[in-house]
Amino acid sequence: MPQNSYTETPKRFLLVRTDRVGDTILTLPAVTALRKKYPDAFISFLAQPYTVPLIEQYEGIDLLLTYEPEGPHRGWQGVLKLGNQLGNLNFDVVMLFYPRPELAFALWLAKIPLRIGTGFRWYSFLLNKRIYEHRKDCRKHESEYNLSLLDSLLPEQIKQPEYKFKKWTPESWWEEFSRELNCPDYAIVHPGSGDSAPNLNAEQYILIIRLLLENTSWTVLLTGISEEENLVNELAAGFPEERVKKAAGRFSLAELFSVIRNSSLLVTSSTGPLHLANAAGTPLLGFFCPAKPHTPDRWGPYDQQQWVVTPKLDGAETCQLKKCPYGGCLQKLTDLEITEVLCNQRLKELQT
Repeated sequence: MPQNSYTETPKRFLLVRTDRVGDTILTLPAVTALRKKYPDAFISFLAQPYTVPLIEQYEGIDLLLTYEPEGPHRGWQGVLKLGNQLGNLNFDVVMLFYPRPELAFALWLAKIPLRIGTGFRWYSFLLNKRIYEHRKDCRKHESEYNLSLLDSLLPEQIKQPEYKFKKWTPESWWEEFSRELNCPDYAIVHPGSGDSAPNLNAEQYILIIRLLLENTSWTVLLTGISEEENLVNELAAGFPEERVKKAAGRFSLAELFSVIRNSSLLVTSSTGPLHLANAAGTPLLGFFCPAKPHTPDRWGPYDQQQWVVTPKLDGAETCQLKKCPYGGCLQKLTDLEITEVLCNQRLKELQT
């Protein structure tokens, strides 16, 4: 089959991203780019159920579909079911941002005329517009890699990610949360990372909390999933409860996004909340390993790369998270370095 067998003006698009929160957020600018070029098109997004509350808040999506590999789409029977579901929606073009053989097969079964995705998988023959970019080379940002899948559709577009979330309006829970904070300004410290990237240790996060309390009048909110409750309790111990609030497992994903959108600062490592903050324009300070595949060149906050902190490593080009030769590279950051970037740079910039 030729590389691009679909020549008509497309009217119905499907975007497929079925992995983590941060990855999904970094795909959403593709929706905005398509909507600008094709304002009257029908745009659908296929995602994991747990990312749906975020995607529902994004502008330009006409239909949100869910992929449930542990539910109705489990196994090859589930793949057949997904293929039939998508085929009934008569899409003209699909972009597979997170390549998986079962998804590529379902898109082929759906007989979508133009199927765009990577050309470097054994199952790439199921796609008929193949993109030959090795993302592991980390030559550009993940959101730019995502926009590259649109090159044949948007040949004249400027490939700079742009986010368009719907306007936020307070919900009933927000009033109770605001009263509890008892402070109009707050900083979020999000210490968990799901073991997906190098992270600071507990002592470094405790230092960050102390510096925030000493150098601002803000409340400090410690966020995380319910499995990180012990870590959050450890970090909060010894600090006044009226200034340091524990919130592990408290918020839904949609609520967490609202909390991030209204915060004065988010401090975290390479996490989904970091990308939420960047997409919402919330000031942040991120801590990253500089080596591939974790480098901020690919995974950092696209619009706030100047507020990424990395340790200086001797000759490290790649990182094996479980076998770090430094025993955890972010632990090489000294208290002095953290204090300098947080107090004398980031907070100074925010408070002027």
